[in-house]
Amino acid sequence: MTFTTETLETPDGIKLRFGVQTPENAGQHILILQGRGEYIERYQETADELAARGFGCVTFDFRGHGGSSRETDDPVMGYIHDVAHYIADTGHVIDHVKQAHGIECPCVLTHSTGGLVAMAMMLDQPGLWENAVMVAPFFGLGGHDWLSLAAQFVADSMCRYGFDKQYLPGQAKLSPLAEFEPDNILTSDATRYARNVAILKEHPNLVVGGVSAGWLDACFKAQASVSDRIEQMKSGQWLLPPITMVLAGNDQVVSNQVTEDLFGGVPSVTITEIPEARHEILQERDLYRDKFWQAFDAHIARCQTA
Repeated sequence: MTFTTETLETPDGIKLRFGVQTPENAGQHILILQGRGEYIERYQETADELAARGFGCVTFDFRGHGGSSRETDDPVMGYIHDVAHYIADTGHVIDHVKQAHGIECPCVLTHSTGGLVAMAMMLDQPGLWENAVMVAPFFGLGGHDWLSLAAQFVADSMCRYGFDKQYLPGQAKLSPLAEFEPDNILTSDATRYARNVAILKEHPNLVVGGVSAGWLDACFKAQASVSDRIEQMKSGQWLLPPITMVLAGNDQVVSNQVTEDLFGGVPSVTITEIPEARHEILQERDLYRDKFWQAFDAHIARCQTA
């Protein structure tokens, strides 16, 4: 079984490519919110593993990614002006699959940037999802604090002077088509890495390269907003549904510390870490992925017995 892909058009003229997989045994569907640079085909293995658990799934390529509309003259630039666009697009997909296919997704599964989008939506729309699983959510940039501060300064400065659609320093030559390097920061699995490269070589229109100033600046602003609202919520009423956050122990892309500082001790949030796993846990070796699925199954069991 594979995803059935279609396209919808947003009110602002963006074409979003989405995919639906509905196995015969599907009791419900899960919405998958992807990370930066991802595309539907990357989640076929995950969709099949969800199907084995009785779940169908829906996912889509964020604007500027995969088979969805690009917003710069450079078709491989990773760009967004405002994370609010990702949020609006997610709402359009949710509404469309409900109206056109009769599909609702009470659970959301996110990776990286998708976690930032989902958290912003849950804070705005309590009850939107019954529960969530977040893989390596992007609430802060990985690396030393000074590196994050420097990146914020550079991205903000470039955007202020009209260079939001320019690559950040050192990003212009980055490509997901590069040969596998054992010490890369995304995955230690050479086979899955090669599989994804093969997909992109067959479908070069799906390629997203380096990070733009606009994309990173938009994410920093969204992270600041989410952080402020979570801190405010700590002194009031918690409105978040049950959430399991699965962190990669060797994550050099996002900050596990920021996630733990924000959500540690939050009643509805369970945080678990997979030691030595790299950022793209769902593209990792089986010894790490198996631990993710253990955490996922435990999450589902908790939600079903709650």
